[in-house]
Amino acid sequence: MKFSKLYAIAALSGIIGAVAGAFGGGIIAASRCDGGLECLGIAFLGVGLGAILVESCALSLSAHIGNQGRGNLLLTFVPTVILAVPIPILLLPGFTAVLAIPLFLFQTWVCVKVQLATTGKRRVRRKT
Repeated sequence: MKFSKLYAIAALSGIIGAVAGAFGGGIIAASRCDGGLECLGIAFLGVGLGAILVESCALSLSAHIGNQGRGNLLLTFVPTVILAVPIPILLLPGFTAVLAIPLFLFQTWVCVKVQLATTGKRRVRRKT
């Protein structure tokens, strides 16, 4: 598959996964608390962890499926998770939130490059 098409698929599914993960993580984390301002930190933690995990899974899985299952899914997932960790940290202070967009684009680029690099080449047998 072409790099640009695989990149677009992975980026779109990563954004959808981040929103769904943040929503689900916030609900799960907030349900463990009685309410009030003391739950705010727990909710932020749930939103951040949910967004990291689901976004990374969505990126890796969509790149793997878009590549017709030819790359290594685990080797695609590991650098994607490692690069996703700084994104919620960059979003906390307001002035560094702009850096989350290039970091997400770089994370998607690495995910697609690893997926395409680990694609095994099929050997064609010659007829004798």
